[in-house]
Amino acid sequence: MATISGKRTLSELRQVIEYILDTATMAATIVKLLQAEMTRFTEEMSEIEARFPGFSTRLQRHIEKEVRRTIAQRIPSLRTDFEDFLKVHLSPDEIRTALEFQRDQVVVQLRESTLVMSLETDARSNAKLSERISAAMSAEQHAVVNRFLNSPGGMKLAPLTRQMETLKYDWMQAIVSDVSQRLPAVGKDILQKHYVRPRKS
Repeated sequence: MATISGKRTLSELRQVIEYILDTATMAATIVKLLQAEMTRFTEEMSEIEARFPGFSTRLQRHIEKEVRRTIAQRIPSLRTDFEDFLKVHLSPDEIRTALEFQRDQVVVQLRESTLVMSLETDARSNAKLSERISAAMSAEQHAVVNRFLNSPGGMKLAPLTRQMETLKYDWMQAIVSDVSQRLPAVGKDILQKHYVRPRKS
């Protein structure tokens, strides 16, 4: 297999990884996971909202901000992990084929519909998610995906998908855990800034 060393090939590999590690998609997924965790505190949140109207909306905005900030801090290391992982498995031609596949407008549309489905549940634990995605695909989408899966690069990437998804999912769960631990402090800060009047000296 050809060595991944040239600047062009490395650039193409990083572009492939940019598609795989779509930060906007990951941020939406992480926010959804945090919202799912917060459903355990629905009664408490309702009581707070009744006393402090607008609190939930402010908290939601802060959660999204915290998620984006944490992703920006941590994404370089995850990209490096993916780069190191894919370098040893794909040739320059296979990387180029993967990039062309990711750029295909049909695949862009498929990626958007996959996000909607994955947000409905825990994508890793739901073994039938791939079946649901396949059932929802158009004939054109099936043709594009099958063409790629039957290419040398596709045949190499397919068995690696679960490893990559696990790596990405565990990374996102770490952010969920981190942000959720900061939520009490965030909530307290919101109350102090917007609802508690400063005492007059």
